[in-house]
Amino acid sequence: MSDFGVKMHRQVRKSIHSAVEGLSAEKLQAVPAGFDNNIAWNVGHLLVVQQRILYARCGLPVSVDEEMIPLYLPGTSPADWEAAPDAEALVAGLLPQQAQLEEDYGGGRFDEVTFEAFTTGSGMQIGSLDDAFTFNLYHESQHYGFVQALVNAVG
Repeated sequence: MSDFGVKMHRQVRKSIHSAVEGLSAEKLQAVPAGFDNNIAWNVGHLLVVQQRILYARCGLPVSVDEEMIPLYLPGTSPADWEAAPDAEALVAGLLPQQAQLEEDYGGGRFDEVTFEAFTTGSGMQIGSLDDAFTFNLYHESQHYGFVQALVNAVG
């Protein structure tokens, strides 16, 4: 990933964090009419997916709790939750996770890994770590739009 790519990842994460920082737990957990998910689910989804496609597929340990992963996989929703997660803790994890990614990337943690290729749910083939970084940026940008729509819907 280029320095520009690192900066773009950071900017998208900062934008998402700024959009949701300070929202009440009630607003973070609300599922407005016409939506399948809430802000908390989107944030948890981003935390989980980044770790799964950038770390796990390189054989590196993930920084999210293993119990968290099934709650935020594609195709899941808050309707699947037995108990609502700590939404404010999810928001608080956005920027530190990004900082860790930058540290790991800049520190060479990804230099000697073997990336496990995969195909996304939309049929996109991700064959390299560079592809995964690009896809993650696309994915987070897409969810930033969803988060903005949810923020507007919950007022």
